[in-house]
Amino acid sequence: MICTLALLLFVVRFSSAAVDTTPRPPQADDLTVKLSKRVSSYDIGPLSLVGALLRVSDDFRVPMGIIWVDSPSGRAERRFAWKDATVQEIIETIAKTKPGYQVEVSHGVVHLFPPIPDGQNFLKLKIREFNSQHDYIEMASFKLHLLVTPRRYGQISVGVTGDSRVTLELKDATVENILDALVVNSNRKIWIVTFLDDPKLLSTGLRKTRSLFTDLPVPDEEQPTWHLMRWGDPVPPLVTNQTSQAAP
Repeated sequence: MICTLALLLFVVRFSSAAVDTTPRPPQADDLTVKLSKRVSSYDIGPLSLVGALLRVSDDFRVPMGIIWVDSPSGRAERRFAWKDATVQEIIETIAKTKPGYQVEVSHGVVHLFPPIPDGQNFLKLKIREFNSQHDYIEMASFKLHLLVTPRRYGQISVGVTGDSRVTLELKDATVENILDALVVNSNRKIWIVTFLDDPKLLSTGLRKTRSLFTDLPVPDEEQPTWHLMRWGDPVPPLVTNQTSQAAP
């Protein structure tokens, strides 16, 4: 009886130890299933390009990487409605409203992007090594920014209520690859980069970016900038054409 009890206790302890509770990022198959979901009727009303993408990402829980060029046409709203379409078809229809915009699915993220030369696009920069050990997502994003543009920040807010922590070790990855990994492994499920509609480049030859929250220009020494969003976050002012001179 004693031997039997000891054996049972060993099995219980072994089973408990074998259970892996480490959060795992969603698999590519999960995204494939979401994108293939067919919707009989879907009407999101009048929205801008980015506004429509944010709505679709939120409604169908699709991780996204959005690159767009800020211009009057980029902010313009149009009515979006579908009958009998898959989620992927919905996203592709939104992309087609702007000339040259493409949709690509990779690394567990749906990307939408305009035609920007790789040499002008900071997202194509290769990072030799990126390391984040149980950092709040904003701190991990900050670390990435320092690798892209080494400088001293005045302030940074980390540990927002409800934010998750991430642990990543990546080598020889592009900035875009790292942003993808950040959204896949955290509760910030969307990254957005907003390029200026301006032919004047930075001294580095890269295209300038802008904030989603203020009309004040981002200083060259603080370029580039990006934004990470959670599903359900308020739509940034620039997306709704309501920017102001005050930062959020």
